Amino acid sequence: MTADGAVGDVVGRVAAALARGVVGGSAVALEGAAGAALFLGELARRDARWRAAAHTQVVAAANALAGTGSAGLQYGPAAVLAAVQVAARPGGHYPRLLHTLTSHVAGEQQQRLAADPPGPGVGWSTYDAISGAAGTGRLLLAAVTEGDAQERAAAEPALRDTLRHLVAVARPVTVDGRRLPGWWVPAHRQPTDADRRHFPRGDVNLGLAHGIAGPLALLARSAELGVTVDGQPEAMHRIGDWLADRADHDAYGPYWEPRLPYDDELARARGERTPPSGFAAAESGGAWCYGAAGVATALLRAALVTGTGAWHRLAVAGAHALLARPHTLAHLKGPSLCHGEAGLVQCLWRAGRLAGDAELTGHALALASRLAGQWDADAPYGFRHHAPADRALGWDRAQPLVGEDNPGILEGAAGVGAVLLTALPHPDDPDPVWDRVLLLS
Repeated sequence: MTADGAVGDVVGRVAAALARGVVGGSAVALEGAAGAALFLGELARRDARWRAAAHTQVVAAANALAGTGSAGLQYGPAAVLAAVQVAARPGGHYPRLLHTLTSHVAGEQQQRLAADPPGPGVGWSTYDAISGAAGTGRLLLAAVTEGDAQERAAAEPALRDTLRHLVAVARPVTVDGRRLPGWWVPAHRQPTDADRRHFPRGDVNLGLAHGIAGPLALLARSAELGVTVDGQPEAMHRIGDWLADRADHDAYGPYWEPRLPYDDELARARGERTPPSGFAAAESGGAWCYGAAGVATALLRAALVTGTGAWHRLAVAGAHALLARPHTLAHLKGPSLCHGEAGLVQCLWRAGRLAGDAELTGHALALASRLAGQWDADAPYGFRHHAPADRALGWDRAQPLVGEDNPGILEGAAGVGAVLLTALPHPDDPDPVWDRVLLLS
């Protein structure tokens, strides 16, 4: 069997496993069914025979929504909207469900923005890709640029409010007489007790999942699609220049620390180099959530939109450094997407497409074959997720990794299946849309 044949075979196995349905409590059923619907909806764009399976999971996810609110775009109504947007097009399916979910998510977004204005000092949910405004903002952007008149009318005010909010987050703030980036997270707004201990004076986050790279990706993609607000170009340049200046370098090329404590950020703003934590390059540099894989892809899109050649060169060099660095794969957390190999594959593939870099794309396809080889026939959905002991911080190495059976996108089989599907050649060369939930498209 060829490499493409082996990958295609595993995609079919994942699809069959997820089409049988998701087993678990209501939270698992909702997150898992939404993830399954997103993957199967993307698969049905290539092969209409999977449309019925995608529909079954859309219905299951929608039925599990009762009484839930969105927790970013990965859980609740926003997660179901993400899946329905993919499953509905082409073909114009689910118009009533799209209208209902779009209106609901737009209303949630505006309420959250009004309740939590930026600075000085923000929480992750104020701006990030997982739980915050940037992630759900990507769904609103899809409604505005792809939806019908009713979807656009519901989504556009909330989208513009979101973009204005992120522009505000990008403005510097003054804390104790010191100038800090507007996305500084003070200690009392850290997500866990461990974070509060590690960052007693707060920190600034660089990653794509919880850091400023997520807002940059949304600001750039919305500009690319012609949706802008006042101050957006300046915000992109402010964030992009900051990320470029905060890049570290080792023998293989640039990488990014995941988070900079308050004092380190002040030192770097003075032009001083702080000692590397060892976490970025050795532990998480290849993951989607933190490090060069995600940051480089966001910076690359912003470079293309703004015409900033220095960012473009830095981003491409960061992606290539991941391939040269000998322990990139060894330190990823299993096959799944957020902390694992699937995220690296998708970032490299997307960066290769954006940059027109055949070497990056070729390496992504080779890594996809390796990823397919991790199929586990004993796992209910075919791939097991290996969770970091401390999900928020990701660097507590005293505890063992935990194996989990997960059907979802970020940490489960649907995400791995979607990445493998992306790697498969197709005569029409369709650009996948599912990875908008990662702010990669």
